[in-house]
Amino acid sequence: MMLLTGILLILLVLVCGWQGLTIFFSLGLNFVVIILALVLVAGGFEPLIVSGLLSLILLATSIFMNTKQPLTAKTAFVTSLIVVVGLLINIVPLSQLAATYGFGAEDAEEIEGFGLAIGLSFQKISIMMIILGSLGAIAETSIAVASGLVEILEYDAQMGPKQLFKAGIAIGEKIIATAFNTLFFSFFGSFLSLTMWFIQLGYPISKIVNHKILIGEGLALLIGVIGVIATVPLTSWLLNYFRKPKDE
Repeated sequence: MMLLTGILLILLVLVCGWQGLTIFFSLGLNFVVIILALVLVAGGFEPLIVSGLLSLILLATSIFMNTKQPLTAKTAFVTSLIVVVGLLINIVPLSQLAATYGFGAEDAEEIEGFGLAIGLSFQKISIMMIILGSLGAIAETSIAVASGLVEILEYDAQMGPKQLFKAGIAIGEKIIATAFNTLFFSFFGSFLSLTMWFIQLGYPISKIVNHKILIGEGLALLIGVIGVIATVPLTSWLLNYFRKPKDE
């Protein structure tokens, strides 16, 4: 682990120069913040409140520490924050309806000797995991769209709001496909071994597709993709809004 961490640091410095140190530091800071959040939740703090504060800190460190252009950073941060809040509002009822939180039947043998009355809401923990899983893709999409639009403005500062918005949508169309593939492959890779186990046990396809664990991860995948899609037009609109005072 230490060897891989050292290789990561060396590659960041070689590729990004001294900015690589900032990226590495922000990564380490985010890791510490996540561990702290887990300790707070395990200690009895409200998971949804911790999720909100954690999202705010992670977005701030990931965006402002690694984005030099002020307009890009401001637009990406506000956009990501709005999208995360919107997802959080909608995830709560969806999670309640889907009821995919907690343990699957396959876990019964491993946990039968343990008590589940630990004072934590598995539904809220599931919501927290979905939000954390979506943060990176949302922030990445927003930064990419905002950076592209800022580059366009450097060549044509007089471009109108409608044209700039259309340009943002055009940039976003290319990013959405890549982000979806990233989320999908992450989902598929995480549960490849479990799916193979189900197949070896002779589970019918209908049971595998409707399994509690896979449905829960599929829900997280769809929510992440919806967040990415919503990020594109919102980023384009907010960048237009934030640049108005400078133009006027």
